[in-house]
Amino acid sequence: MAVNVALLGAGRIGKVHAKAIGTAEGARLVAVADAFPEAAEQLARAYDARVGTIDEIAGASDVDAVIICTPTDTHA
Repeated sequence: MAVNVALLGAGRIGKVHAKAIGTAEGARLVAVADAFPEAAEQLARAYDARVGTIDEIAGASDVDAVIICTPTDTHA
């Protein structure tokens, strides 16, 4: 059973984590959110994931884990 992962942030570190997820056995990138829609779409397309808002991802039943890849000053 794969762990379905979502990324919040599609910048430099988001791409690093997406690559790690994409090569990890038993993990699958399913969703990406970013303040810049084009960045989210590009990263999601590369991994056959969907683009969503943070709220959509937080409420998604198919997301098992979320990796926060947004700028440090945006973390709670």
